Amino acid sequence: MNPICDLYSIEYPLIMGAVSALPGLGIAVSEAGGLGTIAAAGATPDQLRERIRAFRAATNRPFAVNFPIALMPPDQLEAKVALCIEERVEAVITSAGSPRVATARLKAAGIRVAHVVATTSHAEKAAEAGVDAVIAEPVESGGYRGNDEVSMMVLIPSIRRALPGMPLVAAGAVADGHGIAAVFALGADGIQLGTRLIATVESELPAHYQKLILAANDTATASAEGRIRPRVAKPEFAEAVLGEVKRIQMGQVAALITDVAPAAEVIRRMFQESAEVAARTSNALGVFAPAVRA
Repeated sequence: MNPICDLYSIEYPLIMGAVSALPGLGIAVSEAGGLGTIAAAGATPDQLRERIRAFRAATNRPFAVNFPIALMPPDQLEAKVALCIEERVEAVITSAGSPRVATARLKAAGIRVAHVVATTSHAEKAAEAGVDAVIAEPVESGGYRGNDEVSMMVLIPSIRRALPGMPLVAAGAVADGHGIAAVFALGADGIQLGTRLIATVESELPAHYQKLILAANDTATASAEGRIRPRVAKPEFAEAVLGEVKRIQMGQVAALITDVAPAAEVIRRMFQESAEVAARTSNALGVFAPAVRA
């Protein structure tokens, strides 16, 4: 049906980004037919074990654990990889580091591995490391990209050309059905949502996250300084909205988010809208196809 749905045994080709260390939002996403995620960077091994088990107690749907490699000391990464194998998690997503660090070991244990990349060359290295899927994170996204600033319009088709058979997920730059239709047209097989899922009823982040997202316009974010350079709310924007400066990660698509709704509703209406947009676009462009004109 769809490479991402087939890979993870999910109903919608949608992966939750690493926007919550607690399982509540991920449970809601998995229950809605996507792939919920536990962000593992800040958790101790004992906390991660507890959260994995809480996820399993709440749903029998699949989920992923997300490891930003560069943000964890090697001993912590090793302990958490071993824990995921011991707990037999279905999927692991790695980012901000070499895909060679843990991919082979996780896959040998039957765990599906996806790696987040910011360039085509990174995607090729991930494929060489044996990952099951590539998650492409463009400059518009709120995630970790390093110094690379490749837009979604270039990143997805470039990776698709380089790796035609690789399951490919577009991360960032999507907040509605128009975005889904656009990235699928570019060559993606699925999407990863972060900022849009923060603006849900089940989000466990502090209230100022949603307040900033709902107030955002198309100039409200900027790439942070440093090695991994996530996209964050501009200090002057945060101060104008909150009366104080708070740094939160959020993608440019915050400018398109206008409500807080249950995760299941967000997912359902995004994919419904994407089908409607794709049909309208096909009709609009079909008149230019030679076969149609003939």
